[in-house]
Amino acid sequence: MSDVIAGRIELLTPLARGASGSLWRAIDRRYGAVCAAKVMRQRDGADMLRFVREQTVGSAQGLGKHPHLLPPYTWVAEDDTIVLVMPLAHGGTLAGALAEHGALSPSLVAQLLRQLLDALATMHEASWVHRDVKPANLLLQPSGDGAPHLLLADFGIALHDTDVRLTETGFTHGTPGFMAPEVLEGMGTSASQDVWAAAACALEALAPSRPRERLLPAELPERLRTVLATSLDPASGPLEQLLQEMLSSDPPARPSAAQARDRIPPPSSPATSWSRAANGALFVVTDQVETSDSLQEVPLDGPGTLAGLAPGLHERLTALSRSASSPPVASSAGAPPAPPVQPQQPQQPSGSSGSTTGSSGNTTERFVHDPTRRNPAMQQPLGQPAVPAPPVPSPRRGRVTWTGVLLLVISVLCLVGAGVLLWSALG
Repeated sequence: MSDVIAGRIELLTPLARGASGSLWRAIDRRYGAVCAAKVMRQRDGADMLRFVREQTVGSAQGLGKHPHLLPPYTWVAEDDTIVLVMPLAHGGTLAGALAEHGALSPSLVAQLLRQLLDALATMHEASWVHRDVKPANLLLQPSGDGAPHLLLADFGIALHDTDVRLTETGFTHGTPGFMAPEVLEGMGTSASQDVWAAAACALEALAPSRPRERLLPAELPERLRTVLATSLDPASGPLEQLLQEMLSSDPPARPSAAQARDRIPPPSSPATSWSRAANGALFVVTDQVETSDSLQEVPLDGPGTLAGLAPGLHERLTALSRSASSPPVASSAGAPPAPPVQPQQPQQPSGSSGSTTGSSGNTTERFVHDPTRRNPAMQQPLGQPAVPAPPVPSPRRGRVTWTGVLLLVISVLCLVGAGVLLWSALG
């Protein structure tokens, strides 16, 4: 029996596991569609803020619909478990592709970089900084021998310009090897750090580093020159020049994500001619989440096209609140609205104890006004005289009494003062 989180996300099969949690193929029961569920455990309030921030990126206008952005479209929580819900990408990560294929050709790297920069340009235009751009956060869609399709994911430490920023002294956000030099120096957050990280990802795709081998930021430009020095790929020269500028140690000297993207021309030939590994083999992205069922999936741009089948919670609550506050309307046949039902006056026939009998002969209870309910002093047994309720002191009478005392005191003081003055004058 599968687990269901918060009554909505049904976990099917695990796909991957990392330090922060596990990734599952799941079903979003609200839409009856397959999705990806990142299951994590909440440890403190900072985790909750991270989950909210990551889902906020997905709900920001336009970001969830961008062809190269894959943020969560919602999240659910139960007890200490939180699940981020997003569309399911079937092609794995760029890090996994590099482990399988090895180094990629400069022409292929340039096109993957162009897609990544397009995603970052959209984020930066919306005042978001990703802060954790790395190959493990770059997902791929299966394309066979067609052009690969890249998706930027994992927005757990993304930051918006309007976010409250506490002191960052001594703290760095990101992954070693893909953190700009100014971040390592604690100089704060800016969009240019994403540009630097994108160039570092491109260099990693051109020359994958060995496990636990990470160069210092100042060493990357020389590494880039060495890698492309003997390349015969026509994209090598322009790509090296662009990456050198993106890897500049001076943040203002780097191009913006949009400027860097526009310097990479889109492909003008079939993908089979440029989508290749460095050894010349065709770069093929296969489906790594093959299943035998025929369930529909949440589209990559989110469940918007499925929302008509199951409105969101906010939409349902809004509709209910409107129906509760709006006056009755005429029916579709044009009949006037029914008049409001007038409350019936209670009838207490002799011998009855607060109930009446309808035309069918069935006894129906009624709520009859009983003044003794509000005055316990009047609830006396039958046959005994009612005891009158004790008088309740009037607040107004109390205020009048104190006002009279105050006026009397003032009058006495005035008389004493007048006597003193008269005595002085006679003396």
